Amino acid sequence: MSEVVLATSTKSASPSVLGGAMIIAGTAIGAGMLSLPVMSAGMWFGWSMIILAICCFCSYSSAMYLAEANMNYRSGASYATMAQDTLGKPGVIASLCSVGFVSYILCYAYISGGSSVLASSLNAGFGLSLANWQAGLIFGIVLGGIVLLGSRAVDRVSTIMIGAMVIAFITSTGMLASEVSADKLFPAAGMADTLPYIWLGIPVLAISFGYHSTVPSIVKHYNKDIVKSRSAILVGSVLALSIYAVWQLAILGTVSRDDFGEVVSNGGNVGALIAAVGDAVDGNLIDTLLSFFAKFALASSFLGVALGLLDFVKDQCGLGDSRRDTAIAGAITFLPPMILGVAIPDGFIVAIGYASLLASIFVLILPCAIALVLRRRGQSQSFRVAGGNGRLYGVLGFGVLVMVCESLALLGMLPAFP
Repeated sequence: MSEVVLATSTKSASPSVLGGAMIIAGTAIGAGMLSLPVMSAGMWFGWSMIILAICCFCSYSSAMYLAEANMNYRSGASYATMAQDTLGKPGVIASLCSVGFVSYILCYAYISGGSSVLASSLNAGFGLSLANWQAGLIFGIVLGGIVLLGSRAVDRVSTIMIGAMVIAFITSTGMLASEVSADKLFPAAGMADTLPYIWLGIPVLAISFGYHSTVPSIVKHYNKDIVKSRSAILVGSVLALSIYAVWQLAILGTVSRDDFGEVVSNGGNVGALIAAVGDAVDGNLIDTLLSFFAKFALASSFLGVALGLLDFVKDQCGLGDSRRDTAIAGAITFLPPMILGVAIPDGFIVAIGYASLLASIFVLILPCAIALVLRRRGQSQSFRVAGGNGRLYGVLGFGVLVMVCESLALLGMLPAFP
């Protein structure tokens, strides 16, 4: 069966590519984006661009292997269903631990991060003083309610939020453009000297394209129309890469590599980074715009991750799309991260750190392993990702490299800057 026949076999028209691409890009582009320049401080601009391009290609490829596999199952089938059928019990455990744990911990992280941002915004704009846990509760209830309305609601809201992010992003980076210096982008320390630092940065840059928990939802969103699903994943991936590249150019071109030593020594937090940019360009408006961007980045990422988690829960619990089943799945999805958000409202950075431990498994390794088993069985005949098994093994090998680098980084065995 050809891709065209497959695409036109659906009974009703599927949603536009743009909306799905916004879900993909919104899930990928989170508050973690603000830490990319910090994690690139060692390898700096040249190597970071090369590694970002490689990570984008590998992440897009693994997402397409997941979509390829998803075509062999019922609409809405999640990682665990595909892993159980192809990889057995070890695959189920790996998928539940990686997808489930990472999705839950990211939902908590975004509620935690969003709580502080929302609390400060309400205080500055309306003089309303809320504790972080109260703001986190509001953040989770409002955005969780949007997710429960379905993928179309997330589609529309994500599009609006990405639009607002783009406006803030273009305005702030446009203001920074006049300050970009070639000397700062390409410092005296050449690419040979900065090469040893790429291993520390590879895991973070790879996971910055970690939208894969949303891929089964995207395939379901388009009624298993693989042509539109592929287009949405590709456009979303390229959009994320483009924004990351411009962001790296704007920040690494205005703040010197030496000055990043202080940012890293302060924990690499967003406040330290924004302060460094403010010192470099002497502009309060840029600080405001960057803060505005961070707010929508948190919210859009939460929507994408929560949508994927909701469908994951439905699949694992055998729940459908009725109001009753959606309410049950919503309680299972949102109550744990919201309770954590109330109990531990300031755990954003710690939560992101834990999430990165397992994210490489479901971003790069599991999709390749599942697709490989199905191909060996002679399945996935209606659609296969181009490049044969050579491309598949290459992406799988990159996933193993990411895990090795991440493990060595945790053991303190990789060169660190400064």
